[in-house]
Amino acid sequence: MRKTPTRGVVALTALAVTALALSGCSAAQDDDSAELTTVRFGLPTQMGANNSPMAVAEELGYFAEEGIDLEIVFTTDSTSIIQGVDSGSLEVGSTPPEPLLQTIENGGDVALVYNYIRQQTGSIASLADGPVQEIGDLEGGVVGQASLGTSNLLLSNGILSEAGLVEDVDFTNLAVGTGAAALQALESNQVQALSLWDTEYAAFESQGVELTYFTTDEVASLFSTTYFTSPAYVEDNPDVVAGFGRAMAKATLFTATNPEAALRIMYEAYPDTLVAGTSMEEQLATTLVALERRVELLTADDPQGTSSWGAYSDAAVSAWEDFSVDAGIVASPVDLAAHIDGSLVERYNDFDGDAVVDEAESWSAE
Repeated sequence: MRKTPTRGVVALTALAVTALALSGCSAAQDDDSAELTTVRFGLPTQMGANNSPMAVAEELGYFAEEGIDLEIVFTTDSTSIIQGVDSGSLEVGSTPPEPLLQTIENGGDVALVYNYIRQQTGSIASLADGPVQEIGDLEGGVVGQASLGTSNLLLSNGILSEAGLVEDVDFTNLAVGTGAAALQALESNQVQALSLWDTEYAAFESQGVELTYFTTDEVASLFSTTYFTSPAYVEDNPDVVAGFGRAMAKATLFTATNPEAALRIMYEAYPDTLVAGTSMEEQLATTLVALERRVELLTADDPQGTSSWGAYSDAAVSAWEDFSVDAGIVASPVDLAAHIDGSLVERYNDFDGDAVVDEAESWSAE
């Protein structure tokens, strides 16, 4: 299984994604992957606790069992991934729904095939003892974003719009990154709030930082990161898409059963996820808190018990259609439901869950 770039993160434009894919097509493959189908997967974040189930699926062979040679293409934005899937230089992509809704509004055709994070991860957060005690206090303020191309910017703009605040009129957004850099920007009052996600906030709180969160009931009802592809790819490669989803379902169940094992697997496969000068045990103490919070969203509504891994609820899809207009993400209503492909959900869930749980419970680093 290959990662592009190897164990690293790079910002890719759509052109770079295409060039990368073409070069990858001409590269010689290992004998072990000669009979596997390469799936180039666009990921708009770096590897970390939030993506640890994917590392589990790679390293425990869940993708290989499905005949898939996974090649992860790391980017820093969702736009290049959507363009990559549209051009065929990526087979599958990962993104929150906001940029997909905009793509549909602009006439693009995408197929949402696997509901990965089943509840919303994003919200606006400020220091509990800071200058922002209610959402209106952000008037005239600055909101820190991981980057100005992140879909979280669209989400937080939507939350603020419901409070009557308009970007570049009542507040501004500033790219501050994630982790220590984002926290420093908040604590130094460079920004008065952050627009990040659950695992980032959990890591801050594990360090003793107290935060106040701002969202809306409507936002809380939305699903978050989804896996998507082109309708043509689903039609031509249903077995591949089904196998991809089944591998992720198994890996998510493994992670939910034994989060520490999932993190240790990720650290071993992706040593860049270990902070320099920090032991694995020290990092586990922080990262495990973040992953356990993420697991709550990955397993919302008991997908194992209800055989609904990868499924989208009609209510959540309808909520996205309404919120995207109300928040100004799209200018006019979008028929998101027409782009939901639930035809493979039954196949995603066709695996022995007890065997996965047993594997997770008996996993050892030795």
